[in-house]
Amino acid sequence: MTIPTYDTAGVIVSISEEKLAEIQAAFSKVHYHPDGVVPDDHLAEVDIWFTSWTGLPASVTHVKQIPRTKVIQLSSAGANNWLARDIMQSKEAKDQIKVCSASGIHTLSIPQYIIANVVNLYMKLQVQLHLARTEETWPARDRVVARSGLSGRERPGNRCLFGKTVGMLGYGHIARETARLFKAFHCDVIAANSKGDKRSEHGYAIPGTGDHDGSIPSQYYSTSDPASFKAFLARCDVLVASLPSTPQTRYMLNRDHFGKSLLPQGAVFVNVGRGDLVKSEEIIAALDAPGGLWGAALDVTDPEPLPVGHPLFTHPAAIVTPHTSGSFEGYFDSGADVLLRQVESLRGY
Repeated sequence: MTIPTYDTAGVIVSISEEKLAEIQAAFSKVHYHPDGVVPDDHLAEVDIWFTSWTGLPASVTHVKQIPRTKVIQLSSAGANNWLARDIMQSKEAKDQIKVCSASGIHTLSIPQYIIANVVNLYMKLQVQLHLARTEETWPARDRVVARSGLSGRERPGNRCLFGKTVGMLGYGHIARETARLFKAFHCDVIAANSKGDKRSEHGYAIPGTGDHDGSIPSQYYSTSDPASFKAFLARCDVLVASLPSTPQTRYMLNRDHFGKSLLPQGAVFVNVGRGDLVKSEEIIAALDAPGGLWGAALDVTDPEPLPVGHPLFTHPAAIVTPHTSGSFEGYFDSGADVLLRQVESLRGY
């Protein structure tokens, strides 16, 4: 059996000169087209691609255009958009092309987004900043509390992370690094996955990040066991969801899960996974219910994007961002590191 050599790479995102030089040193030939416009002869030569989350250019509609392509290395954690393209529906394409994500690089940005916005909610910074920017005045504490609505009335003072229990719903790369950072605030971390078991981390990981052996959570719970999942939620002062969208996770949560009979009083919900974990209307209902959800930070929503005028945008206990937590300076350079690690593995180094 002949082992593919992966001699020629195609890069269609913008990377630094230093990172391009690293890639050029790893391949016999590199076609660099950061504008996404690739000549037909270059399309025909490439063995492995490094692309944005959208995959290859729209002009590529059939595998005959890319006869040597064996691997498409995306720069995103998900591959749904590329896999949904017409070209990937044929058996020929599925047999010829392996599609790889850049899962692991987002530990540089999403965990700090999670920490920052839990702190923002605890300090009511979303309300403080809104008042200062729109009214151009020093917002008095009693005014901040009043404008915070139900959450302000229930807990008027600033809150502390010290001693809180943080529940990680899903325990992949992002959750593991988030868990490591929360431990610095003296939080107890627990986790829930499908089987409720401790697992080692697999795949690409940036050195110094994460929880390779899964030892940070003090306890694991199962999302497949209703009693175990209920026990998990009952401990979550902060509930952090980083789950992908699957048939099992679609609308896994609803207002009953956010109610005072399950989550502790004053609980905060953060979603950085996929919006269809819970309907936005359920989050609104939980935020408006006495003793319900105290605050929410949402980088993903259902639907996405939210329609103009949606009440989550202006809810005093909610922070909504437009799916930007994964972006960071040097993003494509970090994704290129995954490409380089990938080709080493493929070549058997």
